[in-house]
Amino acid sequence: MRLSRIIGSAVATLATVGAFAIAGSPAQAQPLPQPPYPPQAPALTVSDPTVEVGETFTVFGSGFGGNELVRLTFTRTPLALGAEAAVVDTGGVGAMLPIAQAPTVYRDPTTITVRANVTGEFSVRVRFTRTGTVTITATGLTTGRVASTTVSIVQAQPPLPVTGSSTGPQIALGTMLLIAGALLVLVAVAWRAKGRRRGRSRELTSVG
Repeated sequence: MRLSRIIGSAVATLATVGAFAIAGSPAQAQPLPQPPYPPQAPALTVSDPTVEVGETFTVFGSGFGGNELVRLTFTRTPLALGAEAAVVDTGGVGAMLPIAQAPTVYRDPTTITVRANVTGEFSVRVRFTRTGTVTITATGLTTGRVASTTVSIVQAQPPLPVTGSSTGPQIALGTMLLIAGALLVLVAVAWRAKGRRRGRSRELTSVG
């Protein structure tokens, strides 16, 4: 009996010491959340896929590195083979365009370098003075990410000729008919009133 009590007491003591040891041990550190992988794919879009000659449109980029320099190249393909000469660079080659200067409009550019904002986004306003299909390619100079899109430059449509309303003559004719009808009614009323007065005067003459 004494031996079993000694063994039971020892087991209880060991269990208590183990419980305190577990309770006093520091909690295991939890892993920090990791950013999503892979990162957002680069994308390049335009405000309108079809614009008229001389019309300004906006190129939007996203998915590039924060504050990264991005090079935009513009390659124009004429609508008809040999109908127009290759695009001539009249501005924007190697130009630096911070995101805060988006209102700047580049005319017939071939290369523009922009700086993306902290979220990897940028926008550029451009316009072309010749018809054709323009392929726009954006390349991140640090990350090497590439995105592209196209826009069609078409000839401006002539305005539709302004013509008078076809209902104008009909309205005028209807108004004239209404006026003529009203005049006829007035003449008929006056004629009847005059006839009544003549009849009364004849009756009075015969009675006298």
